Amino acid sequence: MSVFTNIKNSVHSTYVKTVSNFIEPGTESRFVEEGTIVPAEFLMAGDFLTFKCPTWSWEAGDPGKAVPYLPRDKQYLVTRKVPCSMRAKYLKDSAQNTEYTSVDVEGDDGWFAPESSGGGHAAEEEDIGEIPSAAPEAASAAADDGSDSDSDVPDMEDFDEENLEEDDPAALAGQEDNILRTRTYDLHITYDKYYKTPRVWLFGYDENGQPLKPVQIFEDISQDHANKTVTIDDHPHLGIKYAFIHPCRHASVMKKVCGKFAASGKDLRVDQYLLLFLKFISAVIPTIEYDYTMSMDGGSS
Repeated sequence: MSVFTNIKNSVHSTYVKTVSNFIEPGTESRFVEEGTIVPAEFLMAGDFLTFKCPTWSWEAGDPGKAVPYLPRDKQYLVTRKVPCSMRAKYLKDSAQNTEYTSVDVEGDDGWFAPESSGGGHAAEEEDIGEIPSAAPEAASAAADDGSDSDSDVPDMEDFDEENLEEDDPAALAGQEDNILRTRTYDLHITYDKYYKTPRVWLFGYDENGQPLKPVQIFEDISQDHANKTVTIDDHPHLGIKYAFIHPCRHASVMKKVCGKFAASGKDLRVDQYLLLFLKFISAVIPTIEYDYTMSMDGGSS
């Protein structure tokens, strides 16, 4: 990123923060007409996201940085330790096998949404118009990868004395060498009062659990968006540096998507906003395998 671009982003960020201090959050829904959401709709969409994808949860953050238009215990959404096993800058070859839908936005080069789940993790493919409600689950329990099943528990009678022998240290060392260590990311979603859209924040860790440097984070950003849509700034609820996906085009993209669904005769509820939003954000961070459980089916009947 050039020095001029850094200065431009810094000036614009300062302007947005200053103006945001003097504007009130809206209350009138403009979800379909403009692709924006008000805080009450952000809460609805966040609740539905945590119900549908229990790897996501609400966070309170620093009480001193809480915004008054959101509940103290629901200031932003978070999913932690999301795997990222491949650098996005090396995706050119694999991208040839993935189909993309262009979303043209006035004043921009357009965003590209993957038709297949190239980076994000789609737990179940389904029509967005038929997303069922789901009972809320504890986020800490949902973070566990496995599920308890009697059929998975070995019968003690199947063990013999050979099972009680001490483990061979050399064999254990070989097993450790086969463990795939990957980068991981914490993803946060805050509400942006200026743009009236969600804003996604990223904090990455290397294979040894050490924080990534900005230049390393940009390796995991789509090269079509790196240094243009992603930058570094202070997290509004934590006060430490995070990378974030700039929200200036979020509303325009979501408006286009809503139009596609309306044209195909499908009903799109506002509580489904974040599921759809995360699907398109995966175009920016295609190798960070966060959870969104829906299929992009807006163009078909």
